[in-house]
Amino acid sequence: MTGLNSLLTGLAVLVVGAAVTALLAGWRKGCGWVATAFTLVGGGALCYAALTALLGDRISATYQGLADLGIASSVHLQVDHLSAIFLLVTVLVVFCATLFSVRYMSVYPREGLRRFYPFLLLFFATVAAVVVTWDMLVFIVAWEMMTLTSYALVVYEKGSAESARAGLRYFITTHLATACIILAAIILYTHSLPRSMDFDALRVAMGRMLRYEPALAHLVLALFFIGFATKAGVLPFGFWLPDAYPAAPSAASAAFAGTMSKLGVYGIVRVFVDILPVSHFSTLWGQIIAVLGTGSIFIGTVTALVQHDSKRLLSFHMIGQVGYMLLGVGTGVAFLRISPPLAVAGLVGGLFHLVNNACYKSLLFLNAGAGLYRSGTRDLNHVGGLAKIMPVTAATAVIASLAIAGVPPFSGFSSKWLIFQASLGSGMEKPLFIALGIIAIFISAVTLASFLKFLGTLFLGKLHIEKEGAEHREVPLSMLLPQVIIAIFCILFGVYPMLPVKFLYGAVEGLLPGGYAPSLASLFGNLGVGVSLSVSGGTVGVWNPPVVLAGLLVCFLISYGIYLLAASPVRKTATWLCGEEHEEDEVRYKAHGFYLPFSDFLSFRVGKYNVRTFFPSIPRPRVGDLAWLRKAVNLDEWLYYPAVRAGNRFCQRFRESHVGIPQVYVLWMAAGMVLAIIVLYALST
Repeated sequence: MTGLNSLLTGLAVLVVGAAVTALLAGWRKGCGWVATAFTLVGGGALCYAALTALLGDRISATYQGLADLGIASSVHLQVDHLSAIFLLVTVLVVFCATLFSVRYMSVYPREGLRRFYPFLLLFFATVAAVVVTWDMLVFIVAWEMMTLTSYALVVYEKGSAESARAGLRYFITTHLATACIILAAIILYTHSLPRSMDFDALRVAMGRMLRYEPALAHLVLALFFIGFATKAGVLPFGFWLPDAYPAAPSAASAAFAGTMSKLGVYGIVRVFVDILPVSHFSTLWGQIIAVLGTGSIFIGTVTALVQHDSKRLLSFHMIGQVGYMLLGVGTGVAFLRISPPLAVAGLVGGLFHLVNNACYKSLLFLNAGAGLYRSGTRDLNHVGGLAKIMPVTAATAVIASLAIAGVPPFSGFSSKWLIFQASLGSGMEKPLFIALGIIAIFISAVTLASFLKFLGTLFLGKLHIEKEGAEHREVPLSMLLPQVIIAIFCILFGVYPMLPVKFLYGAVEGLLPGGYAPSLASLFGNLGVGVSLSVSGGTVGVWNPPVVLAGLLVCFLISYGIYLLAASPVRKTATWLCGEEHEEDEVRYKAHGFYLPFSDFLSFRVGKYNVRTFFPSIPRPRVGDLAWLRKAVNLDEWLYYPAVRAGNRFCQRFRESHVGIPQVYVLWMAAGMVLAIIVLYALST
């Protein structure tokens, strides 16, 4: 099977799977397994296509069906190295999220599966279609289908007011963002010669626009950035994300975190690295991207620190982690014209963090879903000590938490190290990036503090479950296996960072002009599993995981040896409460008690308002304030019902004329003839 046939087969299998699961939705015990089988087969086909493109030549095919209809566009499919990497990430998340949902969906006994699995599989198909489409018109269609299917998953709980509000905000915001992408594409299309929506034609049109209409080029780039940054969750455009991600089922939340938010970054890279020629525009917009990314790092992570809802906490961290990606990508875009080695290092670092985040962030949402499955709540104040009954889930949560916090030797450290090296190294040319890098390093410590709260309340301490009848045992194997699989990647990419760096370098090199990027060995060294960074002929940093692991192992053995030599007796006893009797819930350390001094330190007053979070909040208007608008749009009250009442009165009067006397009917006929003659006479004149 060729790579192209495998790609088309994978997409078709996912679409067929959506139809089949819709038919089998009443079979609650088997529908999830059927969906998992389709994702396994379809994902395997997509994986084959991605590996074919990654290890060989890119896959490309054009179907002129749209051109035959008079539309200056075509279904142009292409899988380059960047698309292949996104496909592989999608396959991993697709399979794990679907398998996790098989047993997890029992959390929603009153909701039908017809509104979950078909939309989940269609969502996966549209995500894959977005990254393999090389025509902007078809790209926008696939992008919109992804938005609509994800919206259906956000509002899955049809009886939940929270889901309805989150879905409405998500629907409106993302469609406004899509409108920005459409407007930018139309402007570029009008400057293409000949008229075409193909990415290659748009690249030429962008180059022409830079020379002759620079102000319009800035507008196009701004529209593209707003559209893609909104989907990625970058502040201030990503205000919808902390409401939408928690509203969806945890398997869907994991899928969103592992694929959908990453496509926003994918779109930014496609536009600002692939379509935008290297120029002073790159320098300016790279700085804008990096600044907004750093703002998202700070606000998203600091706001997550004070959250008590497990999935909402992870959603705010999603904003912060996307900020790290944009800091790396922004650094790379800004230095494309100035320093190709720093540019490639920044882009590889940003994309490496994207791949890592897709793993540990989707894993964390699965961890939170497992906690919800057992405890029945997302509120960290009402649960604790789950590690005693869910040791494997707790272990994977520790791995994911250390990875997202950037603790070596886990995957998050490797990508953050590259981003920090690129941003701080760029400060020699532009001091702004030194400040951005320092902020990012500081917030990485805040991330660790936040996940100490997540782990400490959900998994550590005394076992506490308020849900009646909760089973005190590990989650089912179908929920456990996806967590273990993703945790392995969190470790693998940490101890062997050169594996993803090698392929990501190839993706970045393929986006840049030929010969522009320095060679892989000259930039990242020949350390085998480790990575070094060389800029301007000198090595500026080295990250060698085997050496660090050996050092950690030696320290552990020394500590354990001291522990054995001491042979101190261990005595376990109940906690002394100063001689008073307290309920267990009264003395348990709850989530809202974490970091109160830090929260108070960051709070401030603006007039009569006490601001306790930097996150932008959009107040909902009260219903009473919109009474006039409700009356204005209520056509039934002022148009339909009055018209019906007038019609009823007319019919009543007309009915009264039917008295049942033949002479009266003859009189009506005569009157009708006279009226007809008058009308005909009036028309003839």
